[in-house]
Amino acid sequence: MSNEKLKTESAVCSNCGGKLDIDNSKDNVVCPYCGTNYSVSELTGESDAVRIEKIKLNAQKEIEKEKLKNENAKNKSQEEKEEIEKFKKSKFSKVLIVFAVIAVLFFFVGNGFLVKFLTFVQAVLFIGAWLMGAKIIKEPIKGIRTICVIIAFILIVPIIGTGGGTAPKESEKIVWEDIVMAEILPEPKSNKGQILSNSDKYLSIYIHKSSKEDYNKYVEACKEKGFTIESENDTSSYDAYNEDGYKLRIYYNEYNKEYNITVDAPMQMSENAWVETPLSKLVPAPNSKLGKVETESAKFYTYYAGETSQEDFSAYANSLINAGFSNDYQKGDDYFYGKNSDGYKVDIRYQGNKIMKISITAPEDDVKEPSNSTSTETTTPPTSTETSTPSTSTETSTPSNDSNGVSKDFKEAMDEYEKFFDEYVAFMKKYNESNGTDMSLIADYAKYMNQYAETLKEFEDMKDDEMNEAEAAYYIEVQARINKKLLEIAQ
Repeated sequence: MSNEKLKTESAVCSNCGGKLDIDNSKDNVVCPYCGTNYSVSELTGESDAVRIEKIKLNAQKEIEKEKLKNENAKNKSQEEKEEIEKFKKSKFSKVLIVFAVIAVLFFFVGNGFLVKFLTFVQAVLFIGAWLMGAKIIKEPIKGIRTICVIIAFILIVPIIGTGGGTAPKESEKIVWEDIVMAEILPEPKSNKGQILSNSDKYLSIYIHKSSKEDYNKYVEACKEKGFTIESENDTSSYDAYNEDGYKLRIYYNEYNKEYNITVDAPMQMSENAWVETPLSKLVPAPNSKLGKVETESAKFYTYYAGETSQEDFSAYANSLINAGFSNDYQKGDDYFYGKNSDGYKVDIRYQGNKIMKISITAPEDDVKEPSNSTSTETTTPPTSTETSTPSTSTETSTPSNDSNGVSKDFKEAMDEYEKFFDEYVAFMKKYNESNGTDMSLIADYAKYMNQYAETLKEFEDMKDDEMNEAEAAYYIEVQARINKKLLEIAQ
């Protein structure tokens, strides 16, 4: 019998024939039609003892119901406290605080109304997202916190496009004969600027007091010097290789009236560098014998293949699908990502200058022998001491899982974060080329936003209390590379 049925019964008024609803928890009932008063025990034919027991039973159930309600409220409150504590300790929370501080700092040191406005909005969005995550303020609409963070990060692009709003850099006199790579580059018209790096591996200098016409003339002079291979040109930047493999990038900043010149020396490779390991055996060996091993361990294998054209890259991507890496795969003109049925991941990129990067990662669970491997031994890594240049590739050191190294979860989260920006930069270049006339790109943009939300969620769910020194250094390294990529689309 249900609680409601125990509590109420029906009877007929003997005076007017109206329906009486009997409440067993009360002694009397009054007819709502004629006002006749009845004893509940008379109507139900029950003894007082039975009726009292029913009243006690109903009262006990009401008490139990209220007690359960209070316990649920208490548990919900405790869960909310634990969720808040988890958020405050998460790396995602720390990232929001760091970027909020940076935005506030740029608000005070930046020059110009636009920069101050953008950094103010960015700071408000980062702080608001943190306050909603800590449940100090209520999230008005589900998912609005993630949207705030996405918009705040996107604002980095126009802020960078204004030069960050910083005051003009202090100029120094540049003696072109002192530039190590002077022979492969034309000398700029202005000798006022700033040298950031000057070596046979990497050059980065700013040329101050330069008009857009000065920038355009320097680009043409670089073309005459042979920087025309795989060239990419837009209104404010120029990228190209020369036949010796040097990579040039020139970026003009209209706000500060200056342009930045960077040159990367070619990556040093060797013959027959491909190493067979349980991971590398999962994928076909590249056709080119020229290459370089960057990382080799039980969980990671990273390799750079030389003499690989974009056509070769596309053919190799197709071979990976045939090799079983067809789960959740994504493929573009210069990238491919996919997983096999055992959870192993492969990520390949066309770096430019006929270089392809191949990255293979073991599943997140304990490393086990791949199904198509017959040996658990790992081949001894190559002894080559050759190094690569800063921006020709996005190389990182071999990760480790101890307290002093970069944890696997953290590295994967940061790599996914960087991978998103690679795709975003490629998308924005395509969008800029269409001048906003290609409506099909809107669907791609929505897909990108959804992917970014998922990436942020994964980053937020990381449970480590704080970054160790190696992770902090790796975070700064990845963020620096991302900022450099964002410069490619800043106008």
